[in-house]
Amino acid sequence: MCHNGYPVAAQQKCQAHLRRHCQKLIKTPGKNNELIGKALTEIVDEAFRQHRLWIENKQQQDYLDWATEFKIKINLTLVEWSNKAGYEAGKLLRNLKLKADQWWYFLDHPTRQ
Repeated sequence: MCHNGYPVAAQQKCQAHLRRHCQKLIKTPGKNNELIGKALTEIVDEAFRQHRLWIENKQQQDYLDWATEFKIKINLTLVEWSNKAGYEAGKLLRNLKLKADQWWYFLDHPTRQ
């Protein structure tokens, strides 16, 4: 399936939307929602900061090195919280796993936004 000329798997999902989901989760009553929402917000905020740095200085290798470590951080965070999540947080965590290629597309393709 394609959208705007790119295969769906090769498209970046909006990080601002992800951040809003995380912020909403912080305020949603339920099992570990606040803690999970905060952990995910920190991840999204780091991604915003690093991508902004890449735009400013175009240090491709520095960005790719960071992205490699960041992917590990994402996976560890998802593993850490998956068994501790209630319904709402669980939905978000599953979505981040199932659609990782779309949520984190910019890590491998920083020039496509």
